[in-house]
Amino acid sequence: MNAMMRVRNYVTNVRTEIGRVNWPSRKEVVSLTVLIIFLAVVLGIYLGLADLIITQILRLLLRG
Repeated sequence: MNAMMRVRNYVTNVRTEIGRVNWPSRKEVVSLTVLIIFLAVVLGIYLGLADLIITQILRLLLRG
């Protein structure tokens, strides 16, 4: 089998597999994206506050 036949076979197989994929709806994509952004913001705030608290505790311990 020559190189062109292998490439053609590969592209055909890729198209077949892409057709089998169960793509999410636009509504699902938007709602999951909003959820991920929300969770990232909440986690960022939580970690920021935890860092602030730990920093203050360490400052108090290292002064005394």
